[in-house]
Amino acid sequence: MGKRLKSSGIQKDGLMKRAIEIFKKSSENEKRKKEIKIREKKSRPKGYRAKRFGAMTFWMLFLFMLLIVFVNVFSSDGISSVTDDSMAGKNKATSPEGIEFAKSFVVTYFNWDIENEKRSERIGRLGTYLPEKLSEKILIDSKKWNSMTTRENIVLMDVEDLEDEKSRITFRARVIFENTVLEKKAESEVAPKPKKVKTAKYISVPVYYDEVENRFIVYDLPSFSYVDEQEARKSIDSETNGLKTATSVSNQNINAFLETFFEAYANDPKDKLTYIVTDPIHQSGLSKTMDFVRLKNTEIFEGKSINENVVQTEVVLADPETGIEFASSYVLVLLEQDKRYTVLHINNKKYIDELKNKQKEGSAQQDVSDDQKPLNKEIEQNDSVK
Repeated sequence: MGKRLKSSGIQKDGLMKRAIEIFKKSSENEKRKKEIKIREKKSRPKGYRAKRFGAMTFWMLFLFMLLIVFVNVFSSDGISSVTDDSMAGKNKATSPEGIEFAKSFVVTYFNWDIENEKRSERIGRLGTYLPEKLSEKILIDSKKWNSMTTRENIVLMDVEDLEDEKSRITFRARVIFENTVLEKKAESEVAPKPKKVKTAKYISVPVYYDEVENRFIVYDLPSFSYVDEQEARKSIDSETNGLKTATSVSNQNINAFLETFFEAYANDPKDKLTYIVTDPIHQSGLSKTMDFVRLKNTEIFEGKSINENVVQTEVVLADPETGIEFASSYVLVLLEQDKRYTVLHINNKKYIDELKNKQKEGSAQQDVSDDQKPLNKEIEQNDSVK
C-alpha cells in the first residue's frame, strides 16, 4: 500500500515538472518571437511604412480604375445596342443628315457662272453628289444666263420615304437668273442692262444612303414639281386657352410692372435681370438687340397659388438701328411677394400645361361636390320629417 502511494506521488511530481517545463518553453518561445519582431522593426529601413502604405494605395486605385473601365465598357455596349435597336428599321435617307445632303446638292445645282467657271469644274462639283454618268447628263450648258441661290433661300417642303434606304426630298428654291449677254439693236443705242429674273422652283431630289460606303448619293436626276402654298387659314388655340381669368387682381399694377419689366428685359444686363427674373433660360434678356415700344392686348389668368398669375401680352419691339417695329407675344408667370413682382417663367409651355391640368382637376372635383349638394338636402329634409 505504501509503495503504491509513493509511486503515485512520484508520477504526480513528474507531471508537474513536465508541465512547468512546457510552460517555461512556451514563454521562452513567446519572448523569442517578441524579440525577433522588435529586431525586425529596428532593422527595417526608413520609410518602410510609407512604402507599404503607398503600395496598398496604388493597388486600391488600380482596382478602382479597373472597375470603372469595366462599367464603361459594359454600359457603352448597352447604349450602342439600344441605339442600334432604335435605328433598326429606320430609313437613313429620310434622316436630318440626308435632308442636309439634298439641300447642299440643290445649292450646288442652282449656282453657276458661265464666265468664270469651266464645264469640267462644274461637273466636278456636281460629281460629289452624283455618279459619274449622271453628273455629265445633269449639266445643260447655258450660254447667256448665270444662276445664283443661297441656303437661306431653300426651304424644305416634303420628305417621301421610298424605303430600301431611298427617299425623295422636295425643296422650294428661290433662284436669281442673270442674263450676261448684252445685245444691241443698233450701234447708236445704249447697251441694255443685264436682265435679272427672280423665280421660285420646286425641285425633288432622289437620295440614296449607301451603307457599304457610309455616304449619301443623289442616285437619279432630280425632277421639278409644284406645291400649292395656300395661306394658313386655320387658327390654332393660344397656349393660355382654357385657363381661368383672374378677377381679384389689379390690372393696373400688373400693367405697370410689365412696362418696367420689358424696358429692363430689352436693355439691362444679366446681373440686374436676375433680381426680377428667376427663369434661368431668359436671364440674359434681349441684350439691347431690340427696343421696347409698348404693350398691347394684355390678358391675366389665375396661377397655381393666390399670389401667382399668368399673363399673356403682345409686345411691340423695335430694331435699335432702323426703328422698324415688330409685334411679338409673351406668356409670363408672375409671383407677387411683399407688393413686388418677379417673373418665374417666360414662354414655358410645360408649366402652363401643368396649370391647365390642375385647374381641370379642381373644376371636376367642384362639379362632383355640387352634384352631391341636392342629395344632402334631401337627406336633411327626410331627417327633419322623421
